[in-house]
Amino acid sequence: MVEIEGHNLPEELYYTKDHTWARIEDNGTVTVGLDAFGTKAAGNIEFIDLPLDDDEFEAGEAFGSLESAKWVGGLLTPVSGTVIEVNENIEDELDLLKGDPYGEGWLIKLKPSNLKDDLKSLVHGLDVSPWLKKEIENRKKK
Repeated sequence: MVEIEGHNLPEELYYTKDHTWARIEDNGTVTVGLDAFGTKAAGNIEFIDLPLDDDEFEAGEAFGSLESAKWVGGLLTPVSGTVIEVNENIEDELDLLKGDPYGEGWLIKLKPSNLKDDLKSLVHGLDVSPWLKKEIENRKKK
């Protein structure tokens, strides 16, 4: 786990530049969520819109949207695939996003269609710490 200035990012996950994460499950599916840095940067999250089961997305495409007091924007999928499950609890319990972003705060589960190639463009492992430091520095400049 990388922890810098109160931001925790597990090194075993894969991250997009827009702070969504992907976890490869033992059964080959991919769980997707918003990382701790992204949830803090968004501020008070007021609304989230998630896709339906069987919706298909390409890596980098918006699979949903998030609205907060500071920000309205798309949630980008880290990998291509078909939605096989949506976390229905999130819409009623938005605090799960900040309270447990890598556990109960997950957003969708995908059956990946191009996993090997998609993972090449994501931040992972030893690259997480320097990337997070740079993201924190950039946020302080704003």
